[in-house]
Amino acid sequence: MGSIFSVSIPVDAIITQCCSCIARQAGHVTELSDRRRVLRDTLRELEAARNDVQSKVEAVEHGGRVKRLDQVQAWLSLADASITEAHALIEVGENSSRSSCFCGSTEARYKLGKEIAGKIDQLAALKSKGNFAVVGERLPVTPAAVRPSQPLVGVESLLENVLRCLEDEAVGVIGLYGMGGVGKTAILTKIHNELIASSSSSSCCSAKGGFDYVIWVDVRRNQNLEELQERIGKKIGLEEQMQEASRGCQNDKYEHIARVLNGKKFVLLLDNLWEKLDLLNAGVPSPSNENGSKIVFTTRSEIVCGHMDAQKKIKLDCLEPEKAWELFRKKVGDDSNSIIDRDHEMAELARGVAKECGGLPLALITVGRTMASKKTPEEWSHSKETLRESASEFSGMDVEVLPLLAFSFENLPSHTLKACLLHFAFHPESAKITKRTLIDEWFRESLLSDHDRDADKRVNHGHDMVRTLVNMCLLEEVAEDERYVRLHDQVRDMLLWVASERGQEKEKYLVEAGLGLTKAPRVGKWDKARVVSLMNNQIKEIMEVPKCPHLEALYLESNPLGRLAPGFFSSMTRLRVLDLSDNKSLGELPSEICHLVTLESLNLEFTTIRRLPFELKKLVRLKVLDLTFTSKLTVIPLHVLSSLSALQSLRMAWCGSTDKITDDENNILAGGQELVMEEVRQLTNLSGVNLTLRSVGALNKFLSSENVMMYTKFLVIQFLKGLTLLDISYRRTHKPTQGTLCIRLRKLGIVEL
Repeated sequence: MGSIFSVSIPVDAIITQCCSCIARQAGHVTELSDRRRVLRDTLRELEAARNDVQSKVEAVEHGGRVKRLDQVQAWLSLADASITEAHALIEVGENSSRSSCFCGSTEARYKLGKEIAGKIDQLAALKSKGNFAVVGERLPVTPAAVRPSQPLVGVESLLENVLRCLEDEAVGVIGLYGMGGVGKTAILTKIHNELIASSSSSSCCSAKGGFDYVIWVDVRRNQNLEELQERIGKKIGLEEQMQEASRGCQNDKYEHIARVLNGKKFVLLLDNLWEKLDLLNAGVPSPSNENGSKIVFTTRSEIVCGHMDAQKKIKLDCLEPEKAWELFRKKVGDDSNSIIDRDHEMAELARGVAKECGGLPLALITVGRTMASKKTPEEWSHSKETLRESASEFSGMDVEVLPLLAFSFENLPSHTLKACLLHFAFHPESAKITKRTLIDEWFRESLLSDHDRDADKRVNHGHDMVRTLVNMCLLEEVAEDERYVRLHDQVRDMLLWVASERGQEKEKYLVEAGLGLTKAPRVGKWDKARVVSLMNNQIKEIMEVPKCPHLEALYLESNPLGRLAPGFFSSMTRLRVLDLSDNKSLGELPSEICHLVTLESLNLEFTTIRRLPFELKKLVRLKVLDLTFTSKLTVIPLHVLSSLSALQSLRMAWCGSTDKITDDENNILAGGQELVMEEVRQLTNLSGVNLTLRSVGALNKFLSSENVMMYTKFLVIQFLKGLTLLDISYRRTHKPTQGTLCIRLRKLGIVEL
């Protein structure tokens, strides 16, 4: 048997449903033109909605570090596809309406109408889903990585000082400056890591933390604005935007960076600035109390600190001796330290090696690592001697230390500054020289312009150059007396290394000053020399004749030098500078000095020479002659001084023996220096004169020579019996009268009138 089912369906419902279906299908055919119009309207509405969403997405993405939501991207993709399809459908409808076959085909009109109706519903539904309150999400900023660093020694208080400045609302820009290798980058690295640590800890809202961005940029020399923008942009998550902007204009990079950093609290750490960076034009907002941002930079020049508007300038000096010793011991390692601690001799040698580094951290680290493998006193003694006499030959110095220091030298703005600094290197290690003496030496070397006869201007120019070198951390002012400057030992080594073509032509500079030598270097070492400096030694005689046709400057001052070999000067055909000063045993000047026809500066100060050779008159290129404190000098032959027509500086203060000099018409020192004045008056290129007058007649000749008076800086008056009144008032604009000194004297010595 089977089951019987009974279904009852009202006839009127069936009829209604059928009618509705027939009506819809009929509508597909009869209302085609209306539906095409509705499709166009719906399409325009969707396109407008699509454009609005796209604009919102582009706006938030333009600021960087924002990614569009996946659902927004999916909607945009679907909208683009639907819009394309709708345009194609409209085009089909328009083409069909012009076809007679299509107009007569009910089936074709039915299919097209049905497709248009479906597309209208799809577009309307898609539009209704496009009302997004949020179109993107901010990407997390990749946290700045901790930079590799080493423990700091001896700069703890300086680090704390910088961190306090970061907490100070009044300080927005901080400049750390000091010579190369002193540890500026190490300090900045420590600051960077401290800020990273504090920003990522629970105390991130403290003054040391709370930065939205901690940005580190290694600055290149001659860094252009676009490169700087790219480096900053990458650190704040704008790498893609920087790449896109590179294909556009520089202003796009500015807008990207400014949009991210405006209203943010950031700290920008710039390492190794050589010149001013226009951060504002790069898009970096200026630090202010309102934004709480900071800029910290390192540089080798105090001048750059000023150009960067640093509210706080902090100088990094070399380490004090005990801190330097501590750092050195860390680098030599436990094995060497155990030997040093057990052996007094080794301890003394080790301290001596460390001392040669001059407290410069980079040198201490480099030398310490090299010495870690040295085990015997002989090895340590040899290393000490090498560092003292030729540091560039010590392992690692010519790779890690000297090239780094050379950047500062090469960055000096003029050849003159470089030459002036190099001159200092001819002095002994750690020599302290007054600024005035150094400037005077530069003038003797013709390193200062000799076109201006105003000596005061030259001196002022010299002081400005000294200040530039100090600000560039290449010269150091002596803390105990700022009238003096010194050259750091490592800077001195660098200068000689650079001057010798980075050690490739060491023979060009024979510099063995202040080494306690009792004998001059063998003459073979002189052959290729351009400069020989043996000053401040204990050399009593030089009895070998060197062959040095390339020699331009010879410094033999401050020795007990008494004898020079006959023919000593014979090969020095290019010599420009000869300094024999402070050789108190030098009583005679060889007549062969006349062969030095290129000589421009001759310094005989503080010697005991008794006569100038008549042949000296042949030195017609001589610009500087210094006879100061030649108290044993009794003879200057007639016409010698007046023949030196190129003389610009003549120094004769305290010149000549105070003993009675026999009258001799061929000796201008006889008769109280009246003949001296006669010859000095014939020198028309003088711009600086120091004189000693020992008679009223000589004084009268001086007073009647306006040109000589104008350039006299130091005047010594001795033994002027009968002189009752001396008016030293300054009357430059009036013709001088007897008894009046119309001169710009720096010093006036009046002795035993």
